[in-house]
Amino acid sequence: MRFSLVVPTLNRQVEVEAFMQGLDRQTFRDFEVILVDQSGTDLFDDIVARYGRKWPVKHIRSDVRKPRHACNLGAREAVGKLIAFPDDDCIYEPDTLERVDAYFQKTDDQGFITGAVLNLDGAPTAMGRWLKQSQPLDRHSIWTGLIEFNFFMPRDLFEQVGGFDENLGPCTPFGSCEGPDLALRLMSAGAHGYHDRSLLVRHMDKSATINGARAYDYGTGMGYVLRKNHASMRTVLTFFIRPLGGTFLNLLRRKSDQATYFFRTLQGRLAGYFSTEARRIARHTPRENIS
Repeated sequence: MRFSLVVPTLNRQVEVEAFMQGLDRQTFRDFEVILVDQSGTDLFDDIVARYGRKWPVKHIRSDVRKPRHACNLGAREAVGKLIAFPDDDCIYEPDTLERVDAYFQKTDDQGFITGAVLNLDGAPTAMGRWLKQSQPLDRHSIWTGLIEFNFFMPRDLFEQVGGFDENLGPCTPFGSCEGPDLALRLMSAGAHGYHDRSLLVRHMDKSATINGARAYDYGTGMGYVLRKNHASMRTVLTFFIRPLGGTFLNLLRRKSDQATYFFRTLQGRLAGYFSTEARRIARHTPRENIS
């Protein structure tokens, strides 16, 4: 088996159906899907039965409603040489897996690869700032070059670093940046990363005016991961200054909703960076790979 695709989901039948339809259009077909179902219902039984006739589908039920716990749970059942963790509401382009396979064939299954994001209409995403060209990743560019649902790696490397940090992501105190954290730990273990602009996955755009609570929640994850992985002062200042600038710029433009979003993002990043948990784990994390 070449690919194991671990998909955590909770009550999103329509989205999972669309994801499976995208897989049915893949030009590369050597994969399994591990659906980690946190719904506690039989909502996905029909989807599992229908698509299980096309490729292997493992249906794992979990009582823990925590996406990165679900990823680690599903990964323990994976048999593919390569592993990925697509969101249940993303859609692969027809050549996504073919491109990933070609990359790892060329590199002898070393390191990891990530790519770009399109919205569901096929246009460039409005979700944040992203690298404009294909390039190797370092501990600074990882923050604008990686997205969790378009992130592929050898399964043995994922297992070597202990999988996802389950204290990160939705339903945790630190609500984002599980992907950068995993990638930074892969780099610390000696893996190289690459951002391929032609490796595309579709995902619904998130509103630029998400509420302040969610902005704060996302911010705490970034702050925690920056501190945990001993980010350089250049990286820390970059991601503290940007929301500060966004706050003042939008106040001058009298865009109060946007100003609130940037301010709450800054508050969250500061809270995560200076949290007791971030300080504690940073003391026990080696510093030799600081960029």
